[in-house]
Formats: sequence, C-alpha cells, structure tokens
Amino acid sequence: MTGLTSDQADRLVLDVYAHVDLDPARRRRAVGPYRAVLVVLLYLRHNLSQTLLAELFGCSQPTVSRLITRLTPAVTKVLTPYAEQAADRDLRSTIRVDGFVAPTGDRRKNTYTSGMYSGKRHRCGFNIQVVGSFHGRLVLTGAPQPGAMHDAKAWRESGLAAKFEGRLHADGGPGGFADTAYTGTGLCVPVRRQKGQALTESTREYNRAIASRRASVERVIAHLKNWRLLATGYRGMLDRFPMYLDAITKLEIYRTS
Repeated sequence: MTGLTSDQADRLVLDVYAHVDLDPARRRRAVGPYRAVLVVLLYLRHNLSQTLLAELFGCSQPTVSRLITRLTPAVTKVLTPYAEQAADRDLRSTIRVDGFVAPTGDRRKNTYTSGMYSGKRHRCGFNIQVVGSFHGRLVLTGAPQPGAMHDAKAWRESGLAAKFEGRLHADGGPGGFADTAYTGTGLCVPVRRQKGQALTESTREYNRAIASRRASVERVIAHLKNWRLLATGYRGMLDRFPMYLDAITKLEIYRTS
C-alpha cells in the first residue's frame, strides 16, 4: 500500500521520530506516530486528496495538512544517508539519463507563455531529470524545471550537469548514456540521421548499442511514477513541489536499496 515493506516502514517510523517531536506539549494525538508517517506515504504514493486521507484516518483535513508539511522534510532528512550511500555505489559505473514531465494541470495565468506547458508532451508540468544506474535503480533527480524546457537545458539547469562536470569521460568517471535530446551535453547519444542521408550499418549498430544501454532508465522512470504524485497530477502549491520530489526520490532509493 505504501510501496515499502513492513520492515522498511517500521524502521522509517523509528528514524523519523528520533528526529521529530510531533507534539512537544504531549497533548493527545489525533493520529498516532505510525499512522502519521503512513499519512505521508499514502499521500506521496497514491496522490490522495487531504480530505480523503482525513476521512480514512479519522481526523481533520488541517491535521493531515500539518502532518504532511511537517513530516515530509523529516522523511527526506532521515533517508538522505541511504541515498548518499547508494549514489556513491552506483556512480562508480556508467549512468543513464532521461527526463519526464510531472503534470500539474493548467492553473497559472498565461500558462502557455510561462514555460510550464510542454508542447512535446501536451501537458503542463515540471520537467524532471532522472539519473539511473546500469541495473535500473534510481540514483539522482535534479531540481524540477518548467515543462517547456528542452531536456538538454533542463539537464544543465537542474544542477545534475554540474555534479558530473569533468567526470563523464575522465578516467574513473561514470560515463553516461542518453537519447538524442541530450546532444552536446557530454553524454553518449545516438547518431542523428542527416536530412537526405541514410545511416550506415555500423551507425545503426552503434545506435542499437546506445539504446540497449539506456533502456534501464525507462524502468527507473516507470518505478518513480508509481509514486502517483508525479504521474496523475500534483494538486498542491507549486513552490512545495521540490520538497515532495526530494522526499519521493529518497523513498524510492530507500525502497530499492
């Protein structure tokens, strides 16, 4: 239901409450410690409305809102060491890079000129850049960018390009594979067919090799979208989206580590 095993959920609750005192006044809690973390996990995993969560847990909608706002950063904080260890391990080998749009709906004035509308994907949202390992596990996500931004620019603006600067082709560097949208970024990409020219057989073979090596990042994105907040339409305040993306990234790494 939460995407985590019972052991993972139990350990997460203990770690969160080692860092957060939910009720310093020791007042009677409307939602107990385990269920409070469960509220956050269900919100991120299934993108349920806060009103529905309040009905499910027998509390008020403002209580659910407070729990999500307060515990989401705590979840991120306690899971950061797991994510850093996984990144240290997985970045020793080649990386796979791709992006997707996390929909937000058309709710801004002048949406089509504000950069949130992706003409390629025909929806409004954030461009999320994803780094995956060769065996199909999430390693990093970048800072969310406007949906209209091209993937190559989003790779640079998200902060991920800076993390790999000088490493993609250096001795001991991880190297990386991506699709043709990342041409010029230093990642290995397929060769584009020039207008009026056919690809040679050796070039086709090279492109097939690139495609087979970057296929694992598609699985990474598919698993990341199982956190439905990123797939079915984020309804919250847009300036809070980076906080939720960070928490989901850490949870997915924790889930698969």
